[in-house]
Amino acid sequence: MPASRTRIGFLVGSIAALIVGLMVLQLSTEIAKSFLSLFPPQIVIRIVSVAVIGLPIWYLLQRRERTEEIQRLDEGWAARLHARGEELMAVNNALVSEVSKRIDTEQSLEANRRDLRVLASQLLRLQEDERRRISRDLHDDINQRLALLSIDIEMLEQQLSGVPVRTVSRVHAIQDRIAELSENVRRLAHQFHPSILDDLGVSIALRRLVDDFQARTGIAARFLGKDIPTHVAKDSATCLYRVAQEGLANISRHAKAKNILVELRRLRNGLQLTINDDGVGFDVNQSDGRRGSLGLLSMRERVSLVAGNLDIQSTPGEGTRVCAWVPFKQEPV
Repeated sequence: MPASRTRIGFLVGSIAALIVGLMVLQLSTEIAKSFLSLFPPQIVIRIVSVAVIGLPIWYLLQRRERTEEIQRLDEGWAARLHARGEELMAVNNALVSEVSKRIDTEQSLEANRRDLRVLASQLLRLQEDERRRISRDLHDDINQRLALLSIDIEMLEQQLSGVPVRTVSRVHAIQDRIAELSENVRRLAHQFHPSILDDLGVSIALRRLVDDFQARTGIAARFLGKDIPTHVAKDSATCLYRVAQEGLANISRHAKAKNILVELRRLRNGLQLTINDDGVGFDVNQSDGRRGSLGLLSMRERVSLVAGNLDIQSTPGEGTRVCAWVPFKQEPV
């Protein structure tokens, strides 16, 4: 119905506008006259009156319809924008929640890693303290008892002047076994914790470690120390000694090396320990091909606990180089 009214209004308005235009322009052409002659004068006057009154009304109605249509479109777009904004807000809230959860998880993991590092550090310290205690007990108690037993047997041997030679030989054999057992106990105590490390420093302790390794395995091993401070922090000294100990153990078990060079020197406000061998080497990029992987993991953990770094370079058939660096700090004398 509104559409019909609109079409009729448009038709009447068009005719009225055309007549008014012809009158206003005062066209004297044959076309204008012939067109106006089609309508009686009364009809023309009425059409003009209707046009004068109806055109503004028609214009207002058209404007109102356009305004209402624009409002409907605006309301539709506003509703769609509001719905889209709600969706985006929900997605944004979900992303914020997810990011917050991830941040909380990362912070929790970092806190757990710190706790694990602290725990590992404490465990290593307790382990070293226990090693030190066992080493001291072996050296000061058991080894001393073995020494006293060896003296007692020697005194007993001096009193066996009239016994058979076979008995004296048996006593000599027992004395030799006691001396061998005493040496084994001394070596075991040294492996647990070398007292020389606390008494004479890390440089001399490493030199002794390399010399004992050469004597025990027959592998040519040298130690070089350059510009080493007299007093080194206990944690750093113990770390370097254990790294050298584990590195030499790995060489003896896996490397098939003929020559070894162990070097300790001052570098970048720290101490650097390098162990070079000419053994078979291995591929450091293959996890299942790493020799002594548990020992390497222990070495890395020890070095990281003193804020140092460990670098291992090796190529199959070309030997291996282990380099450990720890921050340098001197303990007060």
